Amino acid sequence: MVKFNKYVEIGPGAPIMAGAEAGMLKVVNKYPNVIAVLEDTGALAIDWFKKNAPNRIVECGIAEANAAVVAAGLAAEGFRPFILGFTFATVGRAYNQIRQSILVDHFNVKMVGREMWGEMGISHNVVEGIGSLRVLPNLVVINAADVVESEKAFVAMADYIGPVFFRMESQLPYKIFTADYPFEIGKAYAIKDGNDATIIATGYMVSEAIKAIDILEKDKLDVGIINMGTLKPLDEDAIIDAAKKTGAIVTAEAGSIIGGLGEGVGAILAENVSASLVRVGIEDEFSQSARITPAKDELMILHGLTAENIALSVKECISKRDKLKLHRK
Repeated sequence: MVKFNKYVEIGPGAPIMAGAEAGMLKVVNKYPNVIAVLEDTGALAIDWFKKNAPNRIVECGIAEANAAVVAAGLAAEGFRPFILGFTFATVGRAYNQIRQSILVDHFNVKMVGREMWGEMGISHNVVEGIGSLRVLPNLVVINAADVVESEKAFVAMADYIGPVFFRMESQLPYKIFTADYPFEIGKAYAIKDGNDATIIATGYMVSEAIKAIDILEKDKLDVGIINMGTLKPLDEDAIIDAAKKTGAIVTAEAGSIIGGLGEGVGAILAENVSASLVRVGIEDEFSQSARITPAKDELMILHGLTAENIALSVKECISKRDKLKLHRK
């Protein structure tokens, strides 16, 4: 039987958006200067805004570049603007404005990007989001693993002074954490300890990593899981400690392996400790339109992101470590 660490209690799935909605309700009551900047997408806690503070809504329509500049102007006047949109548009159509108007001056703007997955196809199924965001200076990037972390991360994002991007995936992850789970920006959390290898996962892929543990235990492999809830800044100490302990690291992300979590972890390993690394993620290709049902996720299979793929990658990583005779504690 799998033994998880404190604050972990696996339960039925709940959408990340539900946690973000609960977090937003706390945020709007805590900070009267929160403004919802919309891009023809509605807003988290929109009913609350309409009933209690319609003057705190700015609708920019399908004009994402304009929304970024409006949010920067609001932040310059002391407001806490929250942009809500889709990553492919909020970031893709406003990259220059986010860079120039928000990040250069370190304005206190929060961006929430919904990441589509499934039948929307190449236009909406963004694979490059993590990489395009992590390279931007002055930006914190959060990717919550479950509904509990989503709510806590939303509040932490509001408390933090500076630009933050909150990645909101549309897949349905497990409920992983207990209500008293202590989320902290920039800190990873060890969901499970292990001696043979470590899976470092982010967002929805934490749920797939948990499923992979059941597969690996059948082969008597003791594998740990680290939840990397903050993609920038990465928790370097957690990565280095895991590599020293097991010598075998597998990263898992529902995004391109180029510029993403895997490359970030790989750079930290290269500069600090010898360990084998296998990256599970989307190869250098665009996503496709696919059918997603409770029984079968065609995109997960197409891109090799399933629990079975993670389990195979762990075995490959252990084999590489042993072949290279890499040191571990």
